[in-house]
Amino acid sequence: MVKSKDKGSRWEKDATEILNEKYEFTWKKIVGSGAFGALLDIPELQGDLLGKYYFLPFAFRADAKTGYGGATQLTIKRDWFDKIRKEAEATGKPEVPCLICKFSGSRSDIKYFIALDFEAFHDFLEAVDDLYHENIRLREKWEKFAHGEDF
Repeated sequence: MVKSKDKGSRWEKDATEILNEKYEFTWKKIVGSGAFGALLDIPELQGDLLGKYYFLPFAFRADAKTGYGGATQLTIKRDWFDKIRKEAEATGKPEVPCLICKFSGSRSDIKYFIALDFEAFHDFLEAVDDLYHENIRLREKWEKFAHGEDF
């Protein structure tokens, strides 16, 4: 029988490695996270993982979840979203809360996923929209510059 805490710690480590495959050194496991961070009331030590992409103006604060349903389903609790949102807000930094999940024992192509509540999804889209419009403004300036116009 696998101990739940060991299984969770292993998933946190594995999730960090998987998430860092495309963008190295972006995700890190929060050392002393969980009960230790809550006990000492240190917001930066709460949550399981932190992902900071260099091209986004915020970080992702995540709780890693596996083993709540097996290979074909996963039970997700509303309390998990409430908890990670409060932890992300408590840091006072721009952070989007999420759940990093794994279908325990899955052998199909879809084993892992990220879950956002609607507010977190909208926060993410707002940041992407801001970057998009900034890119459009910079392209317009570049076009004017390239054609010798004042900008």
